[in-house]
Amino acid sequence: MTARMMRPAHPVPGPIVARRVVGTPGEVAAVVATLRDSNRLVGMSLPAQMPHGDGRVWVTVRFIDRPRAARTAAPARTVRRWPVVTAVAVPVTAAVVVAGYLAVQLVTALIALLPLLAGGAFVLAVLALLLRRSGVCCPGLHCPGCNH
Repeated sequence: MTARMMRPAHPVPGPIVARRVVGTPGEVAAVVATLRDSNRLVGMSLPAQMPHGDGRVWVTVRFIDRPRAARTAAPARTVRRWPVVTAVAVPVTAAVVVAGYLAVQLVTALIALLPLLAGGAFVLAVLALLLRRSGVCCPGLHCPGCNH
């Protein structure tokens, strides 16, 4: 059986390599389609059955041997910045943090002053009891009229 080779419509630059591809009909078709899609396929022979009858076929393909292009990294995503949200969120967050800090300081100061406030209230209560009027003529402690 003679193998027919497809001829390119126009001459192609670069070295042309001939390889035999062996596999199932689907695998061989995938290789040929990959070469065709990359515009590297120059020609191919008709598929032939392998002699052992195991369902495999072989094809001789001729293609342009170009080095593969290096993969380029995906372009960096541009981060969307929302200046309005940032302009509002940062001062509001700072105000909440400052208000919380001041509230904690106020509560801590009141707890520290609680014994002093209780002592002052006690002294004022004792002075009020001592200085109150005990009768009609007695104005309070050390009254000149009744020598109280």
